[in-house]
Amino acid sequence: MNLKSWGTSYLGVIVEISRSEKLMGNESLWYPFTPSSGPNPHQIVKGEGKYVFDYLGDRLLDATAGGVACVILGHGRKEIAKAVQEQLEELEYYCLFGYSHPLAEKFAHEIAQRTPGDLNHVFFTNSGSEAVETALKAARAFWYRNNQAQKTKFISLHNGYHGMNFGGISIGGLTENRTTFGPLLSGCTQVPAHDIGLLQEEIEFQNPETIAAVIMEPVQAAGGVYPPPEGYLTEVRELCDRNNILLILDEVVCGWGRLGHWFGGHRYGVVADIMTTAKGLTSAYIPMGATIVNERIHQNFIGGGNIEFMHGYTYSGHPAACAAGLTVVNILEKENIVSNANSVGRHLQERMRELVESPIVKEVRGEGMLAAVEFDSEDCFGTVTQVVIAMQKQGILIRAQEDHVGIYPPLTFTKEDIDTVVDGLTDVIGKLS
Repeated sequence: MNLKSWGTSYLGVIVEISRSEKLMGNESLWYPFTPSSGPNPHQIVKGEGKYVFDYLGDRLLDATAGGVACVILGHGRKEIAKAVQEQLEELEYYCLFGYSHPLAEKFAHEIAQRTPGDLNHVFFTNSGSEAVETALKAARAFWYRNNQAQKTKFISLHNGYHGMNFGGISIGGLTENRTTFGPLLSGCTQVPAHDIGLLQEEIEFQNPETIAAVIMEPVQAAGGVYPPPEGYLTEVRELCDRNNILLILDEVVCGWGRLGHWFGGHRYGVVADIMTTAKGLTSAYIPMGATIVNERIHQNFIGGGNIEFMHGYTYSGHPAACAAGLTVVNILEKENIVSNANSVGRHLQERMRELVESPIVKEVRGEGMLAAVEFDSEDCFGTVTQVVIAMQKQGILIRAQEDHVGIYPPLTFTKEDIDTVVDGLTDVIGKLS
């Protein structure tokens, strides 16, 4: 089996098991981010706490929170399922286009109580990609309504990930996500990550009077887990303020405790003008995203009698998703999950640093409950493949990327769970060195 022939830079979990039987629905389902050749995707059939079970009955420690850092509270939380069921029995759906329902109002309030600064007005979406799209449209519409319609450009960072809608891939810094979909949204440029001087030069080159917003993740997640240098985001905030440019923080991954704080803005002491969130928002039990704006932006859309923001989605603020989200927030508070993520996250980073001693490890990066190991070999992809397969044989799922593996477990992980994962990595990497 030539695994490299079907590899991509976002290849997901690789499995070695040869599947002679056809899994039901396999030929009908068009999988996202998945090569069409090679072994069948690994079929997960059940989740229970920190574990998942595959169709062969194997129990696997899920150090990826559902594969892409979503399931922050672990699998099979019955209280979330119960809240969703009860809401579906009470009111399964009503739109927010000129209507409302109690759970959307309550959940928006609960979100606004926890976001940094005056980020207190919530626009519900169905995913992180839609949240980013909403943020870009809100930024352009804000300047349009301020009689500065020339401010349409966006500046983002190399290696950043902002979803897969047209706006998201236009500002995204991962080339392979953009190549086949051009032409993309005009007025989007990227600069090398975490270099404030180069960002300032690009702002000057583009002319601040034409720039709507700068957008970035607090920690670049999908692109390889790159935390910013201390003070960088503060400098970005100051640079945006001096040049009358909005700052958008994409917290789809970093929000809801992933960095050991409620949001990345809290971790780095920065309040954005617009913030996006998803994933942990409902712990992935029901799809949902949100775009949160500050008072200045929201006030700009108030009054006039007409529809000020011509934007929305059929399922924005879906009652079942709101029920899931409210239950997630309650669990986060009641079980001190964010505090646990802070403590266990520090332990994760300490343990991961032990791996740098290996001759095949190029770099270990991380922040909070996000970590990555980048390899230094002639065939990084081959090394990644071997590591992921060997870890799975030990009963542990980690995330595979082109030159590194990622660990972003549920925030309910204990220090002992982290030890299990890192001890496994240490053993596997040691045998490959």
